[in-house]
Amino acid sequence: MSVIIISMTQFLSLGLSRIRQPRVIAEVIGGVLLGPTVMGRIPNFRSTIFPELSMPLLNVTATVGLILFLFLVALEIDTRLLKRNIVASASVSVAGLLIPLGLGAALGVAVYREFINPAVNFGHFLLFVAVAIGITAFPVLCRILTELKLLDTEVGLVTLSAGIGNDVIGWVLLALTVALVNASSGLTALWVLLASAGYTIFLLLPGKWAFRWLAVRTGSLEQGSPTPFMMTVTLLVVLVSAFFTDIIGVHAIFGELFRRCYQSHEIHDIN
Repeated sequence: MSVIIISMTQFLSLGLSRIRQPRVIAEVIGGVLLGPTVMGRIPNFRSTIFPELSMPLLNVTATVGLILFLFLVALEIDTRLLKRNIVASASVSVAGLLIPLGLGAALGVAVYREFINPAVNFGHFLLFVAVAIGITAFPVLCRILTELKLLDTEVGLVTLSAGIGNDVIGWVLLALTVALVNASSGLTALWVLLASAGYTIFLLLPGKWAFRWLAVRTGSLEQGSPTPFMMTVTLLVVLVSAFFTDIIGVHAIFGELFRRCYQSHEIHDIN
């Protein structure tokens, strides 16, 4: 299964690289081709190549790989440069969220009138379509910025920070949509928002101080490189952060980004 996925991606990237397309585009197209849209329509293809018993393991492997990749992406972010561009990032984030939400809502009206049963709540359906279209494909954005070597530029940082803001708001709105459909209440979305803010503050203040204190006690700062114990603690915090954000209803990939962005100065000092 893994051999087929990697081979398909490699084959597509050979052709797409000739027209200057990032490798992640080949991965997206490969997923579409191997999925139910194309090859999945072949009789017994999915049960033979992607049996149901293997899917949980594949999902876990992909999630862990994505978490570690985004941690490495955030490791290269200079938050001092990011703070200097906070106004531009906020402006891009608002524009990049409102316009897709508006277009998604307009599309939702047409889809509802043409294809959806009138028994379905119009407002709930409209909100879901708007959020589904408005959420940024954040991992894809990170891959493109990494391959184009734009992470350490102002353009890359503004784009990345705007994408983070859009996705956090998008997942909160998605939680609101689910809450409204299931319980006609926005308490779930409020819980997600408050829990995310609380965990961010925890990492920003006591978490940051504790991390730096541990780096000093283990001698990582004096040596100029982290000790094995410090690296183990860092990876544990990354995985715990991802697990926590997944529990509260925000995608797991934001856990290590929250944790990483507020401890970047300590990591840079250690390195």
